[in-house]
Amino acid sequence: MAAVSLRSCRRGLSLMLRNAGVAAVPSQHLQADRRHKSTVQFASRPDLPKLAYRRVKGKSPGVVFLPGYGSNMNGRKAEALEEFCKSLGHSYLRFDYTGHGASEGELAEGTVGTWKKDVLFVLDELTEGPQVDISHPLKFFDG
Repeated sequence: MAAVSLRSCRRGLSLMLRNAGVAAVPSQHLQADRRHKSTVQFASRPDLPKLAYRRVKGKSPGVVFLPGYGSNMNGRKAEALEEFCKSLGHSYLRFDYTGHGASEGELAEGTVGTWKKDVLFVLDELTEGPQVDISHPLKFFDG
């Protein structure tokens, strides 16, 4: 099953990488086994909580996975994308926002502005060259 999912994912992400990220990969195609091959690392930032991330070095353009609100970098989509990027030799980075997963901070104290700073830091400090950003919805609710 994982091989079929990765083949389907490969077609979708290959299209995205060729078209500078202008495509969508349906989530049902991003199922892979739950192996963790990259190592969790922590990025220190002056006066801000440390961010946990996993990175795979590779060719450009790289892929950065932005998890959804309340999610973390260890979800099935993030892991399947890592395996896929590795199979094509592209760099890949996934991380936990402040207050999520293994990153420092409290979720209840986070704001969209806080997480925007996290994304900008990741893109500026942990990646090189052009990146294809793949995001998961933040799922904000009213009421």
